[in-house]
Amino acid sequence: MPRIKIEPPAHVEYSVTLQVRASDLNYGGHLANHALLTLLQEARLGWLASHGLSETGADGHPGIILGDLAVCFASEAFLGEQLAIDVGVAEYTRVAVALRYAVREVATARLVATASTSCVFFDYHSRKVVPVPQSLKSTQSSGTSAASR
Repeated sequence: MPRIKIEPPAHVEYSVTLQVRASDLNYGGHLANHALLTLLQEARLGWLASHGLSETGADGHPGIILGDLAVCFASEAFLGEQLAIDVGVAEYTRVAVALRYAVREVATARLVATASTSCVFFDYHSRKVVPVPQSLKSTQSSGTSAASR
């Protein structure tokens, strides 16, 4: 099977730096694949919060469910390393936003991984898929950046 290729975000809207912890390591002594997913979730939570949103929804805003996830590993990450996780929007549909991620080791800017998720907006009360919130659509049209490091 050929490898997939995921480009880093073209425009970074949010960035967070997280440290690789002992609990993030696998038997090979480097960042485990499931731990990378947890780091991506932390970055996604920050991106959502920067837009006044959350994964589970609150205050009349929908939450999200993941429609898909893809990861391309580029290099190992080790205990104590600081990883910068950049998040940007790749595209909007009527009910979802595709996010791209780039994970880099801070000291050397070494690429650790790229990833993509499709976040489908979901009303947890009605248990139904709902349109992308207007607040995100207006951010998209204005080109506003909400980066944080």
